[in-house]
Amino acid sequence: MEMIETGINIIAEGTLIEGEVTFDRVTRVFGVLKGDVRSKPGSLLVLGETGVIEGNVRADTLMVDGFVRGDIQAESKVTVSRTGRVVGNVRTPSLVVEFGAYVEGRCSMEGAATEAKRLSEDPRNPSASPA
Repeated sequence: MEMIETGINIIAEGTLIEGEVTFDRVTRVFGVLKGDVRSKPGSLLVLGETGVIEGNVRADTLMVDGFVRGDIQAESKVTVSRTGRVVGNVRTPSLVVEFGAYVEGRCSMEGAATEAKRLSEDPRNPSASPA
C-alpha cells in the first residue's frame, strides 16, 4: 500500500503547545497554542472552532473559527467566521468578518489601498479610469 503525504499539519483538540510555532503549507489547529505563531509564504492557517491561540500570529492566510488573543498580521487575507473571536489588532490587505464574528481591536488594511490604486491605474483593467 502506497502512502501519500498531503502536507497538512493537524494540532488536535486536547493538545497544548507552548512556545513559538513555525509552519508552512496548511495547518489546522483544534487545540491550544500558547506563544507566537509564524508561517512561511504561501501557507494557510485554519483555526478550528475549538482552537485557541494565545499569542501573536503572523501568517500568509488565516481563517479564524476559534479564538485568538493577540495581534494578527497576514500577508494575504484574514477571515473571521461567525464562530470566530479575535481580541487583538489585525493587519492584512484583505479582511472578511462574517455576521456573528467578534473582533476587538484595531484593523488595518494597508496593502489594500495600494492594490486598489494599482488596479485603477492599470490600462489593461477595463474599469480603470483614464489618466
